[in-house]
Formats: sequence, structure tokens, C-alpha cells
Amino acid sequence: MDFLAPPKINLERQIEELNNQLKEGRPRFEDFQKTYHVLRRMWRNFQQVLQWAAEDQRGKEEFQRLYEQVAGHNASDLMESLKRTGFAIKENSDLKSAFERQAYRILELVRAGKRDDSFHALLRIFVAAKQEFPEKLIEAFKPIYSEGLFKVFLFTFLSAILGQNKGEQEIKKGGDYEE
Repeated sequence: MDFLAPPKINLERQIEELNNQLKEGRPRFEDFQKTYHVLRRMWRNFQQVLQWAAEDQRGKEEFQRLYEQVAGHNASDLMESLKRTGFAIKENSDLKSAFERQAYRILELVRAGKRDDSFHALLRIFVAAKQEFPEKLIEAFKPIYSEGLFKVFLFTFLSAILGQNKGEQEIKKGGDYEE
């Protein structure tokens, strides 16, 4: 079963195959995970198409309401992902100390809604530490997200790095979304 097939995949057939694996008592985690990734990618693509429809159909509130519902779901997933990314960065002592030194400055830039300056400050930390800038963090800076969501994303990311270790065990146990 090819789970990374072209976009014309038959999702119903994939779900049926996963059901069959369960009935046979031999579920393969990799197949479930691949299906999840395909569905997430499709969901994000659907959000982009729906945004276009909402912009194109101005005055028709139903498109805008549906777009806000889909975008909210995707934003929730991104927030959880940024929290996990922040906890992972906390494990790197060089990055953690760099964030601790710059914390108040970055927090103030985010609070003021200065996306460009916030991005630059974060990028400098990663470049100075010779670390790759996280893809998930790039997503938070995209203009499709409101200023309010941008702030929530960055505060979530930063609080995972700078905050107490309480709750880390809960995150590591599961219960949040994988990308």
C-alpha cells in the first residue's frame, strides 16, 4: 500500500486498509503515521484553497466562517508543534542560554507585533549557534495568521524554552499533535 501516492489517492481505500490491519490484529504504525501526514498536508492545502474562495466570494459569510473554522484547527496544531519545538530547543544548552539572554527583547518585539524584527532576533540566535531555523517556526510568521495568533504562536514557543519544567513530562507522554 503506497501512502505517499500522488494527490489522487483514495482516502477511503486507505482507511479501509487500516481497518483491515486492525481486524487482522497486525496494525502497522508506519501506515497510520503516513496516512496522518497525508491528511494533515491535505488539510493545510484545503485551508489555502478555502482562503482563496473566502477572498473571492466577499460578502458571502459562509465561506469566511468555514475558513475561520479550518484555520483555527490548523492554528491549534501549529501551537502544539511549536510547544514541542521549544521543549526540544531547551535541551540544547547553547540555544537555551542564548534565548535566556535575549528573552525580554524578543518578548517585547512579539508583544509589539513586530514580526520582521522578531524573526530577525530569532534567526540571529540560530545562526550564531550554527543551528537550523525550525520549519515550524517559519510557519508562525506567515502573514495568513492574524497578529493575535502570531503572538500566541511565539509566546507558546518562547514559554516552552524559558518556562519551568512543569508539564514537560505531559508533553513527552503524548496527547498532542505530530506533524
